[in-house]
Amino acid sequence: MKIFFAPMEGITDGIFRRVHREMFGGADVYGLPFHKLTQSMTLTNREKRDVDPEENRGIDVLPQALTRDPEQLHAWMSYIQGMGYGCADLNLGCPSPTVTKRGRGSGMLRDPGYLRSFLDAVFSRTLPLTLSVKTRIGFEQAGEWERILDILGDYPFGHITIHVRTMKEQYTGGIHPEAFETAIRRGVAHPVYNGDLRTPEDVARLLDRCPETEAVMIGRGFLADPALGRRLRGGPEAGEEELAAWYRALYTGWAERFHPTIALGRIKKLMEWPCEGDIRRRRLLRRAGTIEECILSLRVNSMNGRLPEEMIHEGSVQAK
Repeated sequence: MKIFFAPMEGITDGIFRRVHREMFGGADVYGLPFHKLTQSMTLTNREKRDVDPEENRGIDVLPQALTRDPEQLHAWMSYIQGMGYGCADLNLGCPSPTVTKRGRGSGMLRDPGYLRSFLDAVFSRTLPLTLSVKTRIGFEQAGEWERILDILGDYPFGHITIHVRTMKEQYTGGIHPEAFETAIRRGVAHPVYNGDLRTPEDVARLLDRCPETEAVMIGRGFLADPALGRRLRGGPEAGEEELAAWYRALYTGWAERFHPTIALGRIKKLMEWPCEGDIRRRRLLRRAGTIEECILSLRVNSMNGRLPEEMIHEGSVQAK
């Protein structure tokens, strides 16, 4: 089974990808945060760096575009192909209101007629590389999926990643795995499952339900457990010292490239995932002033409220 690592803007940059690949592995392909295409076709410095082959040396990555303009998409694909890439992804899944109100991302699912005309224009010309697509199953209701699937199935996408929620459900609404089953029954080429895969048990349940599954895309599960891909391939869980080394390596890389303050903010954002649901740990994480205090916050025994001995000293997060 192929494993895609879903991107998260502001976290899964080149530093993150390299450190994760070296320390844990388990992911076959790392998705790049989307390029938000404009009429001027000018990418930001961050976008240029993110897609630079030198930034991704030795790592299989998938560039991604966000647009509703066929000409923009063609120009971008030519640019990506010129950098040596053979495949790219179209984002029809982003549910952000700032994106969808402009009819991009999952906002395009609101108008199936335009979606078809857009894809007609895209595929009316020979593409410079293989194009895949990531989609949600509808804009407001899961019942929209049949029509969307009818449309997407008419075009030669390299693969279709299916986030089994609607735009309206964002990331917290209930999932609809039956939508993925429908895609498999309809013979969609190389469907990739995406949605609430946090543990090996979650993946096992998916495979029990859909044994034909060829690939999965995991995002938040990897953020909470960087060893998840390794575990899915039969490897060990991450130990406490390994996790500490992981966060220190990321902090060092981000501090050198950006600034220690920015690095600490990114670490805190990343560490919110393994602290999810643990109010005490999240509180200590917010108050941490150094990378070491961030790491120590993950070691709090939330069952009895004890702090690690290292935190019980003058100037620690306890004293703030």
